[in-house]
Amino acid sequence: MKPRKGFTLIELLVVIAIIAILMAILMPALQRVREQGRRQSCGSQVRQHCLAFLMYADDYTGRLPLPDTPGGWLWDLDVDVVNFMLQTGMTQEMFYCPSNSAMHPNMDHFWTFQARVVSDKQLSGSFIVSGYCYVLKLAPGKGDRPAIQNNPNNTKIWLKTSNEKQPALRELSVDATLCAWDKRGAAYPNGNFGMVAGGTLDQVQLYDRTSHLKNDAQPTGMNIGFLDGHVEWRHFKPEWESAEYELSDDIPKPRYGDTRRFWW
Repeated sequence: MKPRKGFTLIELLVVIAIIAILMAILMPALQRVREQGRRQSCGSQVRQHCLAFLMYADDYTGRLPLPDTPGGWLWDLDVDVVNFMLQTGMTQEMFYCPSNSAMHPNMDHFWTFQARVVSDKQLSGSFIVSGYCYVLKLAPGKGDRPAIQNNPNNTKIWLKTSNEKQPALRELSVDATLCAWDKRGAAYPNGNFGMVAGGTLDQVQLYDRTSHLKNDAQPTGMNIGFLDGHVEWRHFKPEWESAEYELSDDIPKPRYGDTRRFWW
């Protein structure tokens, strides 16, 4: 009787080891491809935000939909502005970057942080917590935004109309890139971008965090939407304290806030 042919234990172990090695090689590449897809989807959403604002401006002689409230942080967006954006065809999901592992899966909480849902096209209340920030002035009579920090060239301004000079240089909607500025140190030279304590932590034990993170110490970059409707990807460069950094407007800087600072 002929002996049965089969794999030996050593052969099986070799095959398993080869598969494990291939997986270790391919997984980082697969993760990069997935993040690239999320980055492009995020960029499309940023562009949709800009187009919604421009649609409003077309109906109101160039005036942008200025929020009545600054909220607490720069990503807090007045519900009246949100309601207009929903009427243009936007949805709740489009306010949250798919790369943000805290906000996207918990968007219902952020959507109703200081707002109530009337329908899928209308909210009531004060503001939502969006996954994006809007470089908008406050409505007349509602006070002034603080000066945008670290802006020696004076090209970054709070917008109120679509008629600004050089609209291709005027940022309007940007990825929410924020850090705990008070956590700066050897491990986090620019602050902690992955564990930002705020109202969300108080309510549901969830840290706020930046989208497109390389690690908690550094984002990979951010999508920037401009007043003319185009969107650019801006790589994050951490050497922000250098003289060259201070003279360059295409490198992200901490622009707004105190212990919780927003970058673009």
